[in-house]
Amino acid sequence: MNLVSFSIKTKGLHNFVRRLTTVFARFGLTERQTRQALYTIIETLEPYAAIPTFFIPAVVLDRHPGLLAEIAGARAEIGMHGYVHNDYRTLSHAEQYKQTEKAISVFEERQIPFQGFRNPYLGWTEASLSVFTQLGFRYDSNDAVLHDVVDLDAFSPLLRSGYEKSFELFQAIERTAYTLRPYFVGKLLRIPTSIPDDEMLFDRLRITNTREIGRIWSSIMERVYDLGGIYVLNLHPERGVLCQFALRALLASTLDVALPIWVTNLMNVAQWWKERTQFRLNITPLAPDHWQVEASCSRATLLARHIVIEDAPTILWHGADVQVLSERFSVHAAQCPCIGLSYQTSEELEDFLCEQGYPFVRCSEVDAQRYACYLDMPEGLGKTRKEQIRSKSELLSQLMELEAPLVYYGCWPNGCRSALSITGDIDSVTIQDFFRRVVEV
Repeated sequence: MNLVSFSIKTKGLHNFVRRLTTVFARFGLTERQTRQALYTIIETLEPYAAIPTFFIPAVVLDRHPGLLAEIAGARAEIGMHGYVHNDYRTLSHAEQYKQTEKAISVFEERQIPFQGFRNPYLGWTEASLSVFTQLGFRYDSNDAVLHDVVDLDAFSPLLRSGYEKSFELFQAIERTAYTLRPYFVGKLLRIPTSIPDDEMLFDRLRITNTREIGRIWSSIMERVYDLGGIYVLNLHPERGVLCQFALRALLASTLDVALPIWVTNLMNVAQWWKERTQFRLNITPLAPDHWQVEASCSRATLLARHIVIEDAPTILWHGADVQVLSERFSVHAAQCPCIGLSYQTSEELEDFLCEQGYPFVRCSEVDAQRYACYLDMPEGLGKTRKEQIRSKSELLSQLMELEAPLVYYGCWPNGCRSALSITGDIDSVTIQDFFRRVVEV
């Protein structure tokens, strides 16, 4: 399928035609407009001590190495967006590997450091994950989490149709506490991206009121905050100036909450999540209903609920949880404040609990009442991706709502409740780049 027919299929004919008319307004014959847009995003983030993450196809980088070096020098993170802007789902494993290798060669030749990959159209496959792991990428950001924040009844069937085509294009998954958290597949960290993005709202639903776009994005941030996850916004730089007010509104909303939101780039998220995998909690009995807790962590958010903490300062955190401001303390609790796992439960559950920050011990059913929660899941968490998402989402929800003594690690550092990353796909820099995509793909 060529790029024109692909675009018509995934956007709808009316959106495809409209897209062509906007190209000349959003791109120029030179780099000037894109440079202005990139700096608009960078400068909007500066008051929050944060930098954006931009993804770019290697062929576009190769045509504009000076601009990208300049942007990287302005402390923006640069990630990879394929060799050309094509859908990896149409490529074999071997072709994905070949194109990604070519992209790496361009980045290395132009001396632009990179750690992450976002597929064009978020079009990843299981083969993609294998390729990214083999070629040493630290993370990808392709899982599209859909937030139901738009009243689609207010739009015409034609606009709704174009908007809903994005769900299939991006392989959208349901918003849950689990799907809003990064997770490892082997050594590769998968960082979710939230939708709707700017293209879905601005071009597909024709919402051009940036105050309304800012309200929608802030609404997503509110939902992500409630679930303790990460909101990764994809704001294409071609709309960076158009959506500056909306971006400011979103960023301002991070200051209007009880607990801090970590505004950062994806490279820092990947570094933190890897660091977090090393954290452990050692809980030993001292006397009946009396436990010693030792944490091995740095800048972690250590949380406790439904226990009396004797010898460490605490502050109220979220819901029934308090944040413990010490790495060693003793507690009074009617049960051991961790998860009990049956001897038959698969090791997959151990990996899941470790990544989610929950301590556990293996025990028999006879001792189940001694622990905050007892899990007996010999069948594991499912075979297919859909089954895994459902099982992990349900289990994490159960643990988050647990009304029992518990000590565990929060997701984010330094007491933060959630995280926000502003990202953007630099699909083209000039008008020439845009139309060369037809030939390149």
